[in-house]
Amino acid sequence: MSYPANTKEIKFYSPLTLENGSQLTSVLMREPLVRDRIEFSRMKGNDLENEVAMIANLCNMNVADVERLTSADFSQLEDMFNDFLLPPDKREKSTSSEG
Repeated sequence: MSYPANTKEIKFYSPLTLENGSQLTSVLMREPLVRDRIEFSRMKGNDLENEVAMIANLCNMNVADVERLTSADFSQLEDMFNDFLLPPDKREKSTSSEG
């Protein structure tokens, strides 16, 4: 088993059309590691740009695709990230798909 074992699926309200024309309707976000937070603290740019880059990394997406999400869908990704910061017994259970 590789760590982090926890991933959660986020289903988009609006499908995202990728550069190749395919549509993305959901993504898996992995649980962040301390390493991810250290990399975030070293990033140059404003807070929102850095947050987009970190969330893109956790979802195995590129930054350009994350930037094309609707605000509502990006908010879902932010909420999921914040959920991962909670102790495991305090996290949302309904959206968890542990991998």
